[in-house]
Amino acid sequence: MNTNSAQARADRLRAAQRPTGWWNRLKALLGFTTPVSAQSATEIRKWEAGAEGERRTAELLRVLGQEGWYGLYDRQVPGADVANCDFFLVAPSGRVFTVDAKLWSRDATVRASNGRLLHGERHYDRVLRSVLFETRQIEAALQEALRGHGRRCIRVTPLVAVHNAPVADGGFVLEGVRVIPAGRLLPLLRSLAGAPDPAWARTVALAADRILPRYVEGEDR
Repeated sequence: MNTNSAQARADRLRAAQRPTGWWNRLKALLGFTTPVSAQSATEIRKWEAGAEGERRTAELLRVLGQEGWYGLYDRQVPGADVANCDFFLVAPSGRVFTVDAKLWSRDATVRASNGRLLHGERHYDRVLRSVLFETRQIEAALQEALRGHGRRCIRVTPLVAVHNAPVADGGFVLEGVRVIPAGRLLPLLRSLAGAPDPAWARTVALAADRILPRYVEGEDR
């Protein structure tokens, strides 16, 4: 997998923090930092963690290509200028899945409480909203792209794969989104794959490749 958009954002933020001018470069060499650069370090770490989670997930999913699966990585979500889908997968049956990769601290458990996605006491409602939005947009666009084929209704199954952090009950479903430990990702996908239909799977994958262009990191996301 090439550099993903999360890594591109981290690299861009890091480049912006490089000191300019001889005096600023000298201060940096002596270990002096500005409040802005210190604040940006947290943002950089967040994006780098996201990039690492995507790299680990890509490595897990690599084997599926040998089993007749199709995979599209880091693709733009239809109808959204600044949203991307980490992983879009088509099973050999033609069933469709999206995977959102997360690398979160092992110091707290990922759980559901009162309809909210939590990591320890911190809520990640934005993650859930983003996954649901991406699912709806991709599902509608794919349905339209395949309308002329006279086949079944397309349904996208969204998954959130969590690296490092433990996940309550070995995984749970929240508002139709399956949240699982990354180690369960392959067994779950294989269990949901369905009966092979290679021709249909290829049709779905080609349509998806047309409607989901490669995501290009911009100013906002």
